[in-house]
Amino acid sequence: MKKRFGIGKCLLVLIFSGIFSHDSFAQLATKSQEVWPALDLYYKISPKSRLYGTVSGTKLQESNYADGGVGIYFDYFTFPLKLANKFLPDRNDSLPGKFLWLRGGYQYGASPPEAENPFKEHIVVTELNSRSYLPFEVLLTLKNRIDWRVLDGDFKSRYRPRLMMERDLRTEYMFFTASAFVEYFAYFGNSSINRFRTQVGVEFRVTRFINYEVYWNHQFANGDEVAENDAFGMSLKAYLTRGVKVVNFKKKNQPKAGS
Repeated sequence: MKKRFGIGKCLLVLIFSGIFSHDSFAQLATKSQEVWPALDLYYKISPKSRLYGTVSGTKLQESNYADGGVGIYFDYFTFPLKLANKFLPDRNDSLPGKFLWLRGGYQYGASPPEAENPFKEHIVVTELNSRSYLPFEVLLTLKNRIDWRVLDGDFKSRYRPRLMMERDLRTEYMFFTASAFVEYFAYFGNSSINRFRTQVGVEFRVTRFINYEVYWNHQFANGDEVAENDAFGMSLKAYLTRGVKVVNFKKKNQPKAGS
């Protein structure tokens, strides 16, 4: 028996298709002042833990300025939800269906020495995040992140709460996840540079282990210190699991790992 595709799901597909269409992102990309490319790697160590590494950059559209960063993090997941497998059977995010997770890691960012305002930044990242499920199979994630920063030799810290909504969508030929979030940056000791951002994006499953995400991020102005800014980002994501080979050239006619 085929499952019925309810009216609610049809409406969600139509809405997300309009918001995250190719033409919409093309228009947003041309209007953005910055481009944010990234490469992310997730390595699942056990059912409750994984490593996450990232290499990212920032490129200004109307100048030669660019900077970049690298980061490595450890995630620990707990409180599994039994309903997760029903709602999210095909997600590619390494450890689906975990309600609460802790993240700790290190991030380094810098600009070229010849930049107009060069910088070097070391960040120790701590996070406490939670997930819950809403009607229409929408995944709600609340992230609480604190950055302990050393910027050009000075110690600074900031709190970054983020509220994110995701919805898995499927067509006959494609599986993808639409997402949107709002995020606030609270700088301890200097509220004049606090900032508020919102983002919409879509992540496509390319292969069993590879996803590709494109998104648009908008930063609202805050007085004279924080300017309004639009950025267009793209991220190639690889999801690997310990003990599972992505490609096996030596043995033929073997069942796929996890099948």
